[in-house]
Amino acid sequence: MLGLMDKVGSTAAAIAGVVVGTLLATFLMSLYVWLIHDPAVASAAREGFVMASEKLALQGQIEEMRRQFKVAEAAAASDRVRAEAANREADDAWKRYEAAVAADAGDDGCRVSDGDLDWLRRSRRPLDGSVD
Repeated sequence: MLGLMDKVGSTAAAIAGVVVGTLLATFLMSLYVWLIHDPAVASAAREGFVMASEKLALQGQIEEMRRQFKVAEAAAASDRVRAEAANREADDAWKRYEAAVAADAGDDGCRVSDGDLDWLRRSRRPLDGSVD
């Protein structure tokens, strides 16, 4: 009889061990979920990371736009300098042309009067881009 009690006792102890182990594992897993792996905490943490990465991306876009603005500003300044030089060159060429027309004393019988020179000056297109 002692052998039978020994088998029943060891079986009961094994079953009790499995039950206690299962309860302990369940408790530890729920403690893990509650303390460490809370889905709400993980979601809030991810939300913060998304906002931080979006902010970083927008800052990068702003810096790129500033860089492009500076490049465009420098290009506009150099274009402005070239346009002013071209205007000065055109004015000089026009003055040389007027002087050549006024100095024409060829024997072709054509005379240039002050009225002709005045008409020539008025017929010149403005260089500032405006329309007459």
